[in-house]
Amino acid sequence: MRLIFIGSSAFAVPALRMLVTQQKHHLIGVITQPDSKKGRGLKETAISPVKEEAIKHKIEIWQPESINEPLFIKQLHDKKPDLIVVAAYGQKLGRDILNLPQYGCINIHPSLLPKYRGSAPVNYAILNGDRQTGVSIIRMVEKMDAGPILKQVTVEIKNDETAVELDERLAIESAGVVQGILDDIEKGTIKPIAQDENKVTFAPKLKKADGEINWSRPAQEVLNRIRAMQPWPGAYTYYNPAGKDSVKVDIIQARLKIDEAGQDNKPGSVRGITNNEMIISCGGAGGLSIMSVKPAGSRALTVREFINGYRMKIGDRFGKEVE
Repeated sequence: MRLIFIGSSAFAVPALRMLVTQQKHHLIGVITQPDSKKGRGLKETAISPVKEEAIKHKIEIWQPESINEPLFIKQLHDKKPDLIVVAAYGQKLGRDILNLPQYGCINIHPSLLPKYRGSAPVNYAILNGDRQTGVSIIRMVEKMDAGPILKQVTVEIKNDETAVELDERLAIESAGVVQGILDDIEKGTIKPIAQDENKVTFAPKLKKADGEINWSRPAQEVLNRIRAMQPWPGAYTYYNPAGKDSVKVDIIQARLKIDEAGQDNKPGSVRGITNNEMIISCGGAGGLSIMSVKPAGSRALTVREFINGYRMKIGDRFGKEVE
């Protein structure tokens, strides 16, 4: 088959790398998002991880502002692709593109559809405390993430895994899944399975406010939020030293502190300080041991650096307001 790959983020790179190295089918080109500007004064050019990978392998690259623009669709038509593989692209494909290849378009989605349709399935799986997630390969239709399932693989979520780490594992897993079904797609031996619309849940795009920690929640829920909100928007709170303005602080590394001590402490209060951790009370028994933070306008700090710099003491509070 003649293949075109469409993708942008780092999640899509292992699948692209697989399509480059497999021998039977011919990758004729890559579509990715246009370059953007970054840095002070927006003088630097930022290219997608998919473009970086495509350049290494000298693959033809297209970067349309709108993938559904008629002239670009004609250009694709002239390339005569048999199958289009899509992963983490960033634009919605219209009907004309979906119907263009002989074998249609397939999408790599990092969840067990119909659970977590949307742009942040990995984050929501961790945020909700799921023990399993997975990879779904679907035949694309106009409705987002709603196409029939061609293949699914289940993946266990590790107890301390962040969204970044899980995303990387699912990306690698997805490449093998796609490789395993290319021949079956060409032969027509796959039997697509319709998604159960009664079991649909959604994982919408994250907002900055989603990262704010509510210390009155149980410690496991707070830890899940810290793990789920990496790399963006980050899990954050406010340190409120007595008599001083509050400081916004990103919580980078934490773990559960399961004990009964401090169960009567107010949520968000510092109930323990050692050389390498501070213990913050959450709702109910137990709390969180914090090892690494990033105050606003600062680099990431070990908790000892933070404690020394802000002269932290037992009883200090974290949260938006001091009660």
